[in-house]
Amino acid sequence: MRILIAIALALAVQTAECTAETWELVKPDGLGFSVELPEKPEFNEEQGDDGGKIRTYAVKSTTAAYDVTIYDLPEGGIESDDIDRVLDNIRDRTIGGVRGELKAETKIDIGGHKARDLTADVMGMVWRSKIVIANNKIYQIVAIISKAAEHAETTEKYLSSFKLLGEAAGGAK
Repeated sequence: MRILIAIALALAVQTAECTAETWELVKPDGLGFSVELPEKPEFNEEQGDDGGKIRTYAVKSTTAAYDVTIYDLPEGGIESDDIDRVLDNIRDRTIGGVRGELKAETKIDIGGHKARDLTADVMGMVWRSKIVIANNKIYQIVAIISKAAEHAETTEKYLSSFKLLGEAAGGAK
């Protein structure tokens, strides 16, 4: 029975992947990024424990979830010598928080800033994420999809569409 459910989910995601025709460009004023999502996202804003704002743009369906989270860092931000350590901590806390198992990690550069490209297994699904620290913010881009859709056109388009803009782009590594 589990195999039939997995096959049905994979087919549904593949169908959904092929039919995403209208993409929504998200480029909020003052947040220093743009990203394309397969439909209009829901927006949420809340206060973090340290007083920083946490903003989320999310598209969720029964077959996939796409999420961009922007976290304002406290005054003073993160020293450039600490960026790798902080990215590692974010990776560990995030994957641990979803009870996932890290499968792949690549150190990348986004807009002149150190970043991480991650893949994990999470409860039978694939969790793909990019994390970058820029402009006194942490940006995390996440796609949670079936294994069949891990490298589908919609997933790749979404993850590759994230860009840092203005002062956030071209910063110190």
